[in-house]
Amino acid sequence: MQLRFWGVRGSLPIPGPDTLVVGGNTTCVSVEHDNNIFVFDAGSGIHRLGEYLEEDERSGWTGAIFLSHYHWDHIQGLPFFAPAFRSENRFHLFGEEKKGLDLYELLAEQMQAPYFPVSMEAQQGLVTFNPLEAGDCIDVCEGVQVKTLRLNHPNGAIGYRLEAGDLSVCIITDHEHPNDELDWSVVEFARHATILIHEAQYDPEEKRGPKSGWGHSSWQEAAQVAEQAGAGMLFLSHHDPARTDTQMIPLLSRARRIFDKTEIATEATVVSVDAVARGDENPVIVAV
Repeated sequence: MQLRFWGVRGSLPIPGPDTLVVGGNTTCVSVEHDNNIFVFDAGSGIHRLGEYLEEDERSGWTGAIFLSHYHWDHIQGLPFFAPAFRSENRFHLFGEEKKGLDLYELLAEQMQAPYFPVSMEAQQGLVTFNPLEAGDCIDVCEGVQVKTLRLNHPNGAIGYRLEAGDLSVCIITDHEHPNDELDWSVVEFARHATILIHEAQYDPEEKRGPKSGWGHSSWQEAAQVAEQAGAGMLFLSHHDPARTDTQMIPLLSRARRIFDKTEIATEATVVSVDAVARGDENPVIVAV
């Protein structure tokens, strides 16, 4: 099982000289397992994932795309996901219904004129649109389950946990823990995950102060969740767009004092989930 980060920012894409190492695209993570691909969120990073899939020589991809919620930084890349326009691909989408609209209707809104020149009907590679609710457990294919959890975020969001045998990847993005304590439903959801990806948009001082109530976590809380849950490895992600590459270095050092198996998610990061489970010394490949 292999995990790749294609977008690691929250709120908005932020390309430029200060984000060259970590990356400036918004949230998108993929997990490849047994010739299937599972995608979590469709921020601007999914465009890069599309380029990667298009370069592969296979005739068609089968996979699933799970959306945590519908804020722009989690869906804005879907109209630019090239494999969605190829009928030989078969991608199944999963997400909550909102405003009395189903998943297809919600996503089609951003591809209507005058906002976009091509309608969602052209995305013939998106074959099913599946509603889900927090707490659902989905058998996505033989031997693979995806569990869900309600997250604390304006307009609502969902956390995901993909499980295949003894391997698991838990993704907690866009979630605000109560001030001065952890949300223990998140800790239990992440219990013994091989890899935990937890948002880390704010510093603790920001999260307790001017940005309290904005629906995000601090890097400190992410590390505390990983430590309490007994995760195999933690990746801090959903970085604030104002955070530069140089600011990430002291942040990582401080997080590792809480949970030593912490890494910063970057757009170049590729991880062998099997290697993490085995306890290998170097499970992370940084494909710069």
